[in-house]
Amino acid sequence: MTNPDTQPEALAQALATTDVLQRVAGTVAIHLYELELNPDGSYECHSWIGAGLERLLGPVPPHLSPEEAWELAIHPEDREPYDAAYEAVQRGEPIELEYRLVGFDGVTRWAWDRMRPRRTEDGRLFVDGIVADVTERREITEELAEANRKLAHIAYHDPLTDLPNRISFEERLEAALSDCGSQGSAVAVLFVDLDNFKLINDSFGHAAGDELLCAVAERLRRATRPGDVVARHGGDEFLILAALDPRRDDEGGHHLAAEPLATRVRQVLRTPFVLCGVEIYVSASVGISLFPYDAEDAATLLKHADVAMYSAKQSGRDGHRLYDVDGDDPLAQLSMAGRLREAVEGGSGLVLHYQPLVRLAGGEVVGVEALIRWQDGDQLLPPASFLPLAERIGLLGLMSEWVLEEACCQASSWRREGLDLVVSINVPPSFWQPTAMRHVLATINAFGLESDHMMTELTESALMADTRPGMDPLLAEFHRRGLRLAIDDFGTGHSSLGRLHQMCVSALKIDRSFVHDLENDSSAEVIVTSIIQLARNLGLEPVAEGIETAAQRDFLVERGCEFGQGFYFSPPVAADEIPALARGMKRVEPARAQRAVA
Repeated sequence: MTNPDTQPEALAQALATTDVLQRVAGTVAIHLYELELNPDGSYECHSWIGAGLERLLGPVPPHLSPEEAWELAIHPEDREPYDAAYEAVQRGEPIELEYRLVGFDGVTRWAWDRMRPRRTEDGRLFVDGIVADVTERREITEELAEANRKLAHIAYHDPLTDLPNRISFEERLEAALSDCGSQGSAVAVLFVDLDNFKLINDSFGHAAGDELLCAVAERLRRATRPGDVVARHGGDEFLILAALDPRRDDEGGHHLAAEPLATRVRQVLRTPFVLCGVEIYVSASVGISLFPYDAEDAATLLKHADVAMYSAKQSGRDGHRLYDVDGDDPLAQLSMAGRLREAVEGGSGLVLHYQPLVRLAGGEVVGVEALIRWQDGDQLLPPASFLPLAERIGLLGLMSEWVLEEACCQASSWRREGLDLVVSINVPPSFWQPTAMRHVLATINAFGLESDHMMTELTESALMADTRPGMDPLLAEFHRRGLRLAIDDFGTGHSSLGRLHQMCVSALKIDRSFVHDLENDSSAEVIVTSIIQLARNLGLEPVAEGIETAAQRDFLVERGCEFGQGFYFSPPVAADEIPALARGMKRVEPARAQRAVA
């Protein structure tokens, strides 16, 4: 029977003489070898099957033996695991490892080396091995690993600011709460919402808005400590996770520790940002909730921080609020915000009512003002109860577009019925910019309406605050195309006569507070009379709001105010009631009207 210890050596000698195996090994860059390890740690290569050392080492200098060349080529950073592998082989242990070879041609290659030791009867130690060039595979693996790292980064980071995103924040918050549970410490979650960001976005464009968000993100990083987590929740909302000083072991102490961070956040944002060459001032409303006092889980903690932020918004903005465990109103506001968003984005639940605009002397209806309502369950809510909330949660733009289209659709329907009325809509300040106002004109035209049969209303304070030079030519264009512009609540702000002329205003709407006081306040009489005269002198149409009595109407007619609206004539009503009102509203007595005109 053949001695098994002699079989591998005989087999290696046989394989070494096989031309076919030589060619195959060279083709696939796999090399078979047999080494003999000497007691002093050196070795000799007795057999090498493959394309030659050049495939792994490049041109070997003639003064070096193959063994010397191989040892010199081992990458310095891989020398330690390589030597450890040979020590294991000397102990008779099979080894498999990968290491780099720095070739004499300057190319670094990765080698996969599998070594299996065996001893002969006479005690000599041989190694049967396979070595392969796996450089391409390693490069592909590293590229794949890098791609996976990038995908993981994308999955857990905001693409705009490179801050952790909401998913990443929630995972870190869960981990922080777990640590707190084992260590008995506390953490704070800060919900940061920029004030009036939508106005900035609408005024300067989304690119400038994105630039501002990146700058805000950088300042928030500076305002926090290295261990804190700053994340972007979405839109103009950011989140901060902060571990609290464990030495403050009570709720009051942790509150005192969390509030300075909120103050730093607000302070770091107060330095003006420069966008499009203009200094922009940004403020933020910050809500704070604490674990374990305000909630015991991450989702509730985030919700309570959101509730506290809404409380800060309601208190005038540019402030911070701690979550009030006993306060139900913020939670109700949060619930209301969800229902309102569903109504606006889903296109259901919003309703327009129309208040007639009347020629005061004769009583006939000449137009209507569109006023939005929200059917929230069983309640029909007036605009004052939900418009501020819509602005805070960024829905005012969508809502204004809905009002515009709905009012135009209704005006078109009335015209088909033979009812020709001027329809007036209120636009928010954020709508007062070129793109939005061109959209207004395009929508009016799309419904087949003449521009002079629609009127846009903007409050005096909002209109006078806009001094962008690009708006004046646009206003002139709107005026040429017949679109009417009315300044709402006139008399409550501060107007420049020159600015009134430049902005091509069509009408001044006298604020209802002055009309209400006409019968009891002589100064109100003077103010209303002055506004009417001012409008007439500027070639504008004065329109009185809030008329509730015949005496108020008579006073206005006597002073030359031709148009007005108010509960004396009709409250806002559903669209289907307007035709009957327009055709059947009673005129004032002819003699009385004649005296009024005179």
